[in-house]
This record gives sequence, structure tokens and C-alpha cells, in this order.
Amino acid sequence: EEALDILVGIRLVLRAIQCRRAVIGIENNKPDAIQMLRTAIKGEAGAHALRMVPGDFDISVQALKVKYPQGAEKMLIKAVLNREVPEGGLPIDVRTVVSNVATVAAVGHLLPRGAGLIERVITITGNGIDHPGNYRIPIGTPLGTVMKHAGLKPDAGEIVLGGPMMGVAVDRLEIPVTKGASGIVVFTQAEVSAMNRTEYACIRCGHCVDVCPIFLNPARMGRLARNREYERMRDEMHLMSCFECGSCSYICPSNIPLVQYFRLAKNVLRGRSTP
Repeated sequence: EEALDILVGIRLVLRAIQCRRAVIGIENNKPDAIQMLRTAIKGEAGAHALRMVPGDFDISVQALKVKYPQGAEKMLIKAVLNREVPEGGLPIDVRTVVSNVATVAAVGHLLPRGAGLIERVITITGNGIDHPGNYRIPIGTPLGTVMKHAGLKPDAGEIVLGGPMMGVAVDRLEIPVTKGASGIVVFTQAEVSAMNRTEYACIRCGHCVDVCPIFLNPARMGRLARNREYERMRDEMHLMSCFECGSCSYICPSNIPLVQYFRLAKNVLRGRSTP
């Protein structure tokens, strides 16, 4: 969807940061999207974008392996360019800028019109709604209004802002849609009841260590978190490098909410560093 806006947005961003090359990364389980964008780049949409934003820019599409958390900024840079962002660093440190596709599309749609960002395209999905799909929603719209239009089912049990792995469950429908929102997942009561959330003791299986994409030790960090040794988590275990993908919590056979521990630790440390 909105290939022209995406291409115009990419060219505007490239011109702003004085860069020539852009790569659009799409997982290879979306062949229609890959083919559509490749066709658009070479076709009328690409020609129209060139007329709107002149310049010799190299824009290509790269198919990526289906692998979570592929979309994370540092993971994407490694997969596409084989560059590693240093700990505590930013993509610009490896001469790279990562832009979300929705942001780029918004730039391409709004900037030529001199308009501001007042709406956001959000994917709404899950068995707890009648009409899943992509919705263009004004920023500030109450979540309850969004759910009404999407057809919230009577047996809906939990609403998660964000994806199923990194999203946050909400308990109020008065929460507004923000510009950072990208997805909403609605689970049924039966699905929520089927989730075994009873926490057991760590059995030291090491699964969380195996799945961590940046090679941290979530099991050790979890033990430190329970003892509130947050400074040690930061200084010895590289806590601040964790981008909270949720893989460790998902794989844990003891249902230990590791990523929640890490979020809490970060918030405590940030609070202590505030004057």
C-alpha cells in the first residue's frame, strides 16, 4: 500500500541526510510486497517520485530471512549491511540511518502538501475483533472508539498495544492513539485463560541465553533483578543494551517475566540518574 508515498518519502529523507543509497528490507514471507515495491521503483511510481524529488538516488529492495526480532534497528543493520552498531552507540556511528516505513510514508505524503502528522496507519488484528485490517486513525482517538469501528467482540479478553512480543496490555479504553502506535492485538477471553502465567523457579535450562539476539545472559540478569541489584545488571551484564524483544520471556519454561524485570530495572536506574 502507498508505494508512491514510500518512494517520495525515501527520496526526501535521502536528500535531507545527504545520502545516495537506500535499502528497503522486507522478510521473504511477503513476496507480493517485495515484488510490488520492486515494480514500483522501476515503474510509474518511481518515475513520479523522481519528478517530485529529483536526484540520483539508488533505492533497492532486499528480501530478508523470516527471523524475529529482524525488525529491530541493530538487527536490521546487521542483516542488510553486515555492520554492527557498538554498545551504547547509534546507527549513525556506522554511517547508517534506519527509518520506519510508516514514518517514511508519512514524510512522502505530508511534506509535499505542507501538512502536519495528524493520523497514523495502524494494523489491528486478533481473534477478539470482527474486522482486522489496516486503519488510518487520527492521533488522539480514544482506543474505545477504534475498537468500536474494528468490531470488538463480546468475548474479547485482552488488548495489547504493539505486537504480541513487545506490546503492552492496557486496562482502559480511554487511552489515546499516539504517533508511536503501530499495531493493536486483541485476544479472546479463552486465549487469555489458556496462557499459563504461573511463575516457577528458574531451572537453569539456558534457553533464554540461546535465543537472546545480542548474546546477553537473561537468566543471570533475572536473578540480579529479583535481588534489586540494578547497578550490577547495568555495569556487569550490559542491561542497557537489551532492546526488550521478549524472546527470553517467551521461551522460558518457568514463565519468568524476564523482560518485565529488565524494563523495571531500566526505569529504576533512569529515575536514580535524574537530578
